[in-house]
Amino acid sequence: MVNSPTTPLAQTARLLDLVPFLLSHQGISISDLAAHFKVEKDVITDDLNTLWMCGLPGYTPLELIDLAFDSGYVTIRNAAPLAYVRTMSSSEIVSLALGLDLLRDSLLNLGNEQVSRIDRLSQRLRSQIGAHISIASGTQTAHRSMIATSIARRVPVEMTYYSSTTDQETRRIVTAYDFFQENDVEYFQAYCHTSNGMRTFRVDRIVTASVAQESQEIVNDKKQKSERIRVGATVRSLDRTSAEAFRLAFEELEVGASVALEAFSSDWLVRAIMAGAGSLVVEEPSEIRQLVRRSIDSAIALYE
Repeated sequence: MVNSPTTPLAQTARLLDLVPFLLSHQGISISDLAAHFKVEKDVITDDLNTLWMCGLPGYTPLELIDLAFDSGYVTIRNAAPLAYVRTMSSSEIVSLALGLDLLRDSLLNLGNEQVSRIDRLSQRLRSQIGAHISIASGTQTAHRSMIATSIARRVPVEMTYYSSTTDQETRRIVTAYDFFQENDVEYFQAYCHTSNGMRTFRVDRIVTASVAQESQEIVNDKKQKSERIRVGATVRSLDRTSAEAFRLAFEELEVGASVALEAFSSDWLVRAIMAGAGSLVVEEPSEIRQLVRRSIDSAIALYE
């Protein structure tokens, strides 16, 4: 008898073949079973012991495969669902397709035959879920690369940016200074030529980005960069939009807690506070309280 190699991959292949074979050969002897799969008896016995702990999710006696082979003859029950090829879900197909991409890109010693087999399998998988899937968002990566270029070369970037505060997309020309992360979100700080001041933007809210065609002048760069408006406020209700606007950890906020807010523009600060519909109440400084009050009075007057 010619023995096949007993590697983990070879054992997995045997286990996949064992279930349908045993269902159609109930009562086969372990010796005949070992001869059919061209392995020693102790190898096939190890396979049966492994198979005995397999089954469907849940893994209770109701879902596990029921095997009997103590007498030297093998019978199998409760394995009908595993006798057929299981249909993969769309998420499983996506995971497998992305895994093939990683395998193809990370291994440099693949031969032409291996690359061809990976490509064929990848195409078959993508025919089921669509061709436009990749490891990372190419668009977002390109936007970040454009901002990184602005930081390195101090060149202005023209971008379309989505603001959650106004629920609008605006066109801006910015010169970026640096990236930073907060609460697992990546931001960058930049001089906004459109607003003539320093602003903070989220990388994932850039819709389009390209190098500006015309050079831009940074007005009072050092002065603008250092002038932060700091406000003390009290949390009156939990609002995720307000927390996100001021980069507060929403999960850590409590009603009645005091928080510190920062902004580079008083106009933006007032709009962001009003957008929270009373979730944040300004306590100090009094100048900002008056600005918020006047804005609220003006908004109410529009309805009168």
